[in-house]
Amino acid sequence: MGTFGDAAEPQVRPLDIGGTQFEIYRRIAASSPQSFLFESLSGPETLAETSIIGFDPDETITGYADRLVIEGRDGSSRTVRTDDPVAELRRVLPRAPQGRHRYLGGAVGIVEYEAAGLWEARAPLERDAPLMEFGVYSDGILFDSSEGRPYYFFTGEDRSASIVRAEPARGPFSHSGLRAEPDAAGFERAVEEAREHVRAGDIFQAVLSRRFGFEYGGDPMRVYERLRELNPSPYLYHMKMRNRTIMGASPEMLVRVTGRRVETFPIAGTRPITGDAARDAALGEEMAGDEKEVAEHVMLVDLGRNDIGRVCEPGSVRAEDLMSVRRFSHVQHMVTHVTGTLRGDLDAIDAFGAVFPAGTVTGAPKVRAMEIISSLERARRGGYAGAVGYFASGGSCDFAIAIRSMFLEGGRGYVQAGAGIVYDSVPESELRETEHKAGALLAALREASA
Repeated sequence: MGTFGDAAEPQVRPLDIGGTQFEIYRRIAASSPQSFLFESLSGPETLAETSIIGFDPDETITGYADRLVIEGRDGSSRTVRTDDPVAELRRVLPRAPQGRHRYLGGAVGIVEYEAAGLWEARAPLERDAPLMEFGVYSDGILFDSSEGRPYYFFTGEDRSASIVRAEPARGPFSHSGLRAEPDAAGFERAVEEAREHVRAGDIFQAVLSRRFGFEYGGDPMRVYERLRELNPSPYLYHMKMRNRTIMGASPEMLVRVTGRRVETFPIAGTRPITGDAARDAALGEEMAGDEKEVAEHVMLVDLGRNDIGRVCEPGSVRAEDLMSVRRFSHVQHMVTHVTGTLRGDLDAIDAFGAVFPAGTVTGAPKVRAMEIISSLERARRGGYAGAVGYFASGGSCDFAIAIRSMFLEGGRGYVQAGAGIVYDSVPESELRETEHKAGALLAALREASA
């Protein structure tokens, strides 16, 4: 089977192996230089569907502004020079018939925040840094939450025997030197500057973030193990990539394409779940009646409708369950389900580009907000506020916004978290919001080191 171009229809069969998806993945990852686990453990049923495992990809694609670097499992490497890396990515991705499962192989990885310039000409575009990285997988394991059993799928080589033989490994982990950049005073100054832009009419909102950096050593799998227990989410992920590990517990879909159906789920508004049903209901009602929360949510819904409207059939875009209160593991959010029908001349990559990056991590208007973010944050965001997910060989895609995520490379790691700055934002409150959003990841970091 050739990795690129048209591929045969994948075969799917039950996998005779015991354990949860995490237990199986930990065994596989111990002997695989590159692997991934995508889990759905909580949240609305429309989000929490299928968990996926992949290991040792056929190829790795690293995308830059002017080239794709394609490296094979056999050690081969080639560079494709191009002035349109998105078109080149579309050309080299594998294609196969769409089965009953959204994912049966394809390109799995991350698109960095700074890749926005590949789709949006007005956004700044870095020339030298990698903007996306995908592993191309032709087999893997599916866990359907409705059936509760694993399936192995493959196109070409059947590697299921190596899964059954895999042995688990568990090493120590430690971290040190946790620090926030910018510090509290610096972030509060940036909030005031962003508010000045809002007052001047430049933007309605800008999402400013802080980075919590640290040094680490040992096995990051211990951190992910604690994270999935502390913060089960619709989009849980652990990816061992060539030079780095990325893990996260994102509550928010960026975009999903199934057949011709396009979906996005804007989230704005958060209240805790206390365990007291009456108290939780009151908190949900209070959130739904909060003028600031509602205004922010409506702005993001309008942005989502406009984004997918660029690639959908005229008149097909709908906002379903507008501002409904949905329960997640520890919090309740105000959520709207925005859907549309993809135009016949476009594909999942077009749909991705129409919504990337999410308005919930930029603000609005999107491009001007990104310019202001760049001037106030100064350091590149990298993976934070980008997207983690897949372009399936059958033509579908599913991506989470890369928030509530941790990035580890070469002994250094970071967590990044943002707050939406509007006209009446209070700097101290926005500072606390960044700390709250980073809380579960930093707790997992501490507990994994204990």
